[in-house]
This record gives sequence, C-alpha cells and structure tokens, in this order.
Amino acid sequence: MGKNNNPKRPPVWYMVKEAVESLQGAATYKQIKEHIWKRYPDVKERTINCQIIICSVNQNSRVYYPANRKPRECNTKYDFLYTLGNGRVMLYHPEKHGRWGIVEEDSKLVVRRLDEHKTLKAKTVEPAHANVSGRFPQVRDVLFNNLGLVSKNLQIYRDQSGREGFEYPTEIGIIDILAADEKNRLIVMEFSEEVSPEVLSRTLAFMGWCRKNLPAVKDIKGMIFTNQVDEQMLMAVSEISGLEVFELKMSLEVHKRSA
Repeated sequence: MGKNNNPKRPPVWYMVKEAVESLQGAATYKQIKEHIWKRYPDVKERTINCQIIICSVNQNSRVYYPANRKPRECNTKYDFLYTLGNGRVMLYHPEKHGRWGIVEEDSKLVVRRLDEHKTLKAKTVEPAHANVSGRFPQVRDVLFNNLGLVSKNLQIYRDQSGREGFEYPTEIGIIDILAADEKNRLIVMEFSEEVSPEVLSRTLAFMGWCRKNLPAVKDIKGMIFTNQVDEQMLMAVSEISGLEVFELKMSLEVHKRSA
C-alpha cells in the first residue's frame, strides 16, 4: 500500500485520505494530487493514482492490486473512497453508498454491493499480469520514461481527470501503458513474455474499451512487447489491423576505463 521510506512521512494512501477530507469530502484526481504535492512534491503521480483506485470501494479495477486480491468486506482502513465517475471521488459512507465488498464470481474477483450479494467465497485469484516475467515491469518502466525508443512522437496519454496512462485502470483490467501520437491516435502498450492467444485477446479488448470509453479518440493502435516471438502467432497478428508486435532485446556491456 504505497512504500514509505521516510518514517516522518505518512503512507500515500493516508495522504489521499487527508487530501479528500481537506477538500470537503469530495475531489477530483487532479485536486488530490495538487493537494499532496504542496507538502510532498516528490510523490509520483502514478503512485497517487494507484492508491486512489485501491482505496475506492466501488472501483472495479481495485481487484488487480495486491491489497485487494482476497474476498472481503470493505471495512478496513484502506476502504475510504467512493468513485463518482469522471475522475471524481468522495469519502465512502456505507449508510449512504451501501455496503461494498470484494467477492468471487465464476472464479474471478469482482467488486459488489454486499447488500445485493449474499456470499463471500474464500478463494483468491492470480494477479492480472501473472504471465509477465519478473523483469518485464522494469522494462515497462524504462519504456514509460523513454517512449522515444519506440517512436519519437509518442507521449503519455492523460485523460480529462488528469490521470496518466501508466497502469491505466479499466473495467476489464489494467493497461500497462497508454500513449498517444502526434495524430491523436491512442497506443495501447502491453508487455508479456510471449504473444499467447490470451495476451492477444486482452490487448484487443483494451483497444475496444478505449475506442468505446475515451472521448476525442481518432484511432486506436495496439503494441505488444515480448521477448519470445512465435512465427505462427506473428502471421495471425499480421492479419489484424492496427496491432504490432515488438521483440525486446536487452544487453549489458562493461568497459574498463581506468588504468
């Protein structure tokens, strides 16, 4: 729940709570970030975004984060926000918003109102990106900060609420990176060890979600980054308009410079 390397500084989830309380109990993502940055300017934007999602009881994407990977009722210290939509949240009040929880349905964790759902099954699910290797998050972070390695005209997408396109939450999962080019075309970027049918399906689903839900989008393009390229799968991808596969090559060179 947001690492805190400074013992004098509160965790980021607490900063979010304090910000919303100071803003009369309701705020936009942008207002929360601006409030936090006045006191803690070094807190990363994507960390704040993630903590808002994690702590919002009716946010569908919260189940993709480690803190919310078990069925439970929303009555912990991390369950204090209620999503209003359009990048706005308010403090969660069970008597007003209903009792919310994380439940299992068809072997998947979902967010539900508990006064409309009777049972909580004690079973967990695998993380959303279980097929990504341990080093892929680091590769993704490098590309996030150096999009010019992919194309010189790419930039990180920001939605109307100010939320940036890193681990961008949707109702169907989390997009690794969401970027935009100079033609206002959205780029869905997914990272995986191999281009499996599941990865292909997920990327196409994200492209469809963006086309349906994000305003002022002229076109959508998908990019899958992998270190294993199957020729048969490449042939299949070549038949899908707007989807590309990139093979990742990493190297390390050491040169002695001293005498």
